[in-house]
Amino acid sequence: MSFSNEDKKDAVRYAYRLLSYRDRSAKELADKLKWKGFSEETIQQAINHLSEKGFINDTALALSLRRIAEDAKLLGNLGVRIFLKRRGIPEGLISDAFTDDDSDEIIRAEKAVNKKLKSIENYSEEEIKKKMWRFLVRKGYSFSTISRTLRQFKKKEE
Repeated sequence: MSFSNEDKKDAVRYAYRLLSYRDRSAKELADKLKWKGFSEETIQQAINHLSEKGFINDTALALSLRRIAEDAKLLGNLGVRIFLKRRGIPEGLISDAFTDDDSDEIIRAEKAVNKKLKSIENYSEEEIKKKMWRFLVRKGYSFSTISRTLRQFKKKEE
């Protein structure tokens, strides 16, 4: 298999362009470079080069994406894990980015419920509860968090 230094330069140049739009994981970049037609060897060299230069840091990206998923998207822990997985973060780094603290998830669930409530306040209480349940499941909240949040929601209503 022939390999030229020009291929590596092209791959790195393309990767820089992709990184100029937003941070990407090593897997995301490798997938894009593969789609663009670069060889596995060229892709690996480009990824290594970018990692050495500090342009790819999956650990920092995982923490940054976790904050985005929690604060902006108000996702539950499962939702955050799926979001990170889709962005190409390795499973080990996803596990490292999490603590076993549920209190943050409950606070996010309450925020999500209060935000969603504004758009569905004209429905009956039973219908609102069903819609909230489905909404929180889609956001990736655990069964226990959803139950606790909706119980608190009911208490606030009374």
